[in-house]
Amino acid sequence: MKTTQKTHEWLMAKNRGGRSRLQVLGWRKLAALYYAAEAGSPVRKVIDKECRRCGYAPRTILALNA
Repeated sequence: MKTTQKTHEWLMAKNRGGRSRLQVLGWRKLAALYYAAEAGSPVRKVIDKECRRCGYAPRTILALNA
């Protein structure tokens, strides 16, 4: 659980421009982080939310970039 929490904090950290890594990273990297995290973890939830924010079904975007 500690690793997941650190990954979530890293993913949500803001850069100098004020954008989080979640918004900056490509879908391929996000898909790798998603599949490395446990089901129901904060990392998976935030990536699912980002997929929906961009107008995609999470399973579609992650399957294309896995």
